[in-house]
Amino acid sequence: MVYNLKNCRDGGKATYDTTVEIKQTDGTLYFKFVAKNSQYYCPYHNYNDIHSEGDACELLIGTDPERKQYYEIEISPENKLMIALMTYCGEDDGEPQLNIDFVKESFIDSKVTLTDDGYIAELWFDEKFIRTSDNDVYFNAYRLETDGGESEKHLFALSPTMRGKFHTPKYFVYLKEYLK
Repeated sequence: MVYNLKNCRDGGKATYDTTVEIKQTDGTLYFKFVAKNSQYYCPYHNYNDIHSEGDACELLIGTDPERKQYYEIEISPENKLMIALMTYCGEDDGEPQLNIDFVKESFIDSKVTLTDDGYIAELWFDEKFIRTSDNDVYFNAYRLETDGGESEKHLFALSPTMRGKFHTPKYFVYLKEYLK
């Protein structure tokens, strides 16, 4: 199924069209982002650098029933990945408090294709790698677009968090609801 991302801050229409296609086949999860109107800004060019200062598509995905431990998977327009096991420790003055444990070896296959007006980012991996429990998979899909490095980012979400932050576990949705 293909879904439109919305403005993360208010749930309205995204400034730039972005879709995510979601599939599951024989235990493999597949996500395809189509990100339009991108300037392909990538300040980091290596695996596992934080991409949130540049353009990226992102998944927060896990199985922990308390939604405190999940994976963050980011892909830049240069097909560079950042994978981390995140532990959500609550909030302090409205800011999510996170422990970040970078994943040293990628379990993700990926491909990025630049287009005339943006890029297509594809991610696929065996579901077993994101399982921290036997519970249902929850996730949220996002896009960051910096307009070529402007500090005020455009934030888009499948399930908008109604704020300028992605790490808001109460807005994660169950994967099975998006595979129908």
